[in-house]
Amino acid sequence: MTIDVNVENTTEDFLEELDEIIEDTMIQMFFLQPKNEEELEKAKEDAEEYSALFYAAPLSLKDETDANCIGYRIQSASQLQDLPQLDKPLFIDESIIYDETVALLKERKEEGIILNATDTYDSLENFFVALGAGNIDRFDTEALASLSMDKIVFQSGFPTHDFDGLYTTAKKISAALFRPEESIVARATKHTLQLTGFKK
Repeated sequence: MTIDVNVENTTEDFLEELDEIIEDTMIQMFFLQPKNEEELEKAKEDAEEYSALFYAAPLSLKDETDANCIGYRIQSASQLQDLPQLDKPLFIDESIIYDETVALLKERKEEGIILNATDTYDSLENFFVALGAGNIDRFDTEALASLSMDKIVFQSGFPTHDFDGLYTTAKKISAALFRPEESIVARATKHTLQLTGFKK
């Protein structure tokens, strides 16, 4: 079983072929990443209809979520100012991570996933880095070899990248860490399930 933590948008073909995609790729859960109210409504509809789909809602729209929401997407670190501790993990694109973002996340002790990561973010102990076809080549072999299996989850970035990219990614990590692909995928899946509350 594999979990894709970053589906940027669904397409009509993706939804129509979802059962076949699951069968062919062994990806059994897909996390949608809507960026605005319109996309959130579409994600909610899709997740209601298809049991393999869940979504991370923009934090600014957290009051408009339902049971299929597995986390919150933040657009800037300033959104976290003066908020109580959140009840779901955060999904953060690396493009908004600066020194002050790191300091705030560490201070708040939030948990979550950094999407499109190009760094290991060892200082953010409660955050995983999402790797896929769109960013795996930003890590050289030495950087991958230093990356703990306990920091890795998988992302496709669909529709920009296809789902086969997750397995290309697993192969590259496997070669760098000298670990079987299956164990890397299993560990990433376990972490994602635990983070989002599907597994204790």
